[in-house]
Amino acid sequence: MGITRWDPFHDLSQMRHQIDRYLDHLWGRVARQDIAGVTGFGPRIDVYQTENEVVATAELPGIQAKDDIDLRIDSDKLTIRGEIKRSQDFKEEHSVYNERYYGTFTRVIQLPARVKPDQAQATYKNGVLEIRMVKSDPGENWGRRIPIQ
Repeated sequence: MGITRWDPFHDLSQMRHQIDRYLDHLWGRVARQDIAGVTGFGPRIDVYQTENEVVATAELPGIQAKDDIDLRIDSDKLTIRGEIKRSQDFKEEHSVYNERYYGTFTRVIQLPARVKPDQAQATYKNGVLEIRMVKSDPGENWGRRIPIQ
């Protein structure tokens, strides 16, 4: 039998895997995401940058109107707030499965570069919010609320 080097991170990884399985069994995937550091419900977001702009795309299924989204941009941060509402036909006592999330959410994203909030544009179509932000010069710093087209 050979000597094996002890790796404490292997034990931690195994413990994390067991906790994930336990939480998946009890509460499903959402509870595990909360413990892993994702703050509650929030849209999935992709952010990328080109030479001149930073682009963020967020999935917002269930948002029925663009007025249910509040979008704010500072020079280095993007904040998306919204509310997913239940339909008027839904009655709790008639529920068989209740897995979809309803309620308010807030998601704050640190941007990879400073942007000019006054030149940002946002569009919302088919449950996808796209925000295009022009990069700013290093000395500029301001924030503003962005209307959604």
